[in-house]
Amino acid sequence: MGTLYFISGGVRSGKSSFAENWAIKQKKKRRSLIYLACGVNTDPEMKQRIIKHQQDREESGGEWMTIECPESIENIIALIPRQSVVLLDCLTTLLTNEIYVNGNQTEQEIEDKIYQSILHLQNRVDVLLLVSNELVYDLPMDSSTLLFQKHLGSLHRRLVCNASVAIEMTSGIPVVKKVTSSEGVGIPCC
Repeated sequence: MGTLYFISGGVRSGKSSFAENWAIKQKKKRRSLIYLACGVNTDPEMKQRIIKHQQDREESGGEWMTIECPESIENIIALIPRQSVVLLDCLTTLLTNEIYVNGNQTEQEIEDKIYQSILHLQNRVDVLLLVSNELVYDLPMDSSTLLFQKHLGSLHRRLVCNASVAIEMTSGIPVVKKVTSSEGVGIPCC
């Protein structure tokens, strides 16, 4: 079973670039560096974010193999070489896409499917880094937003239970929330 690192934070908190840098540091000889891109180009802002992430990876010095997987990650797990370092960016987008595409499934079924797929992926690779958003919890929300927030929060809790390290990015600073072993040694500062 691979080591799971969970990185969350608010929008533009630096979690993706932190995770990319950390993934590169985890890569050793003969390991593939895989980026599972869950984003979908739905509007001009998202298009710019996708382009920025692509440019960041190109300039990072890592030899990234990008796999577009906006949903159904269970379908691509077999394509990922064993002993890889994998970065999934991001869980929030994956959950959103799954809910949008799989209207015939309940949110709980979708949450369970994502959770099981991530565990299966973790069993295949050496290192798995998950990036996700922390959602604002002090603003008034409608019932569908609260339901989404409930399932994302549940996914976070379930996955952090399996994680060796959990970090929340705050203003570009990694705040360590969980370290269970020596896996957390060498957490980059920024």
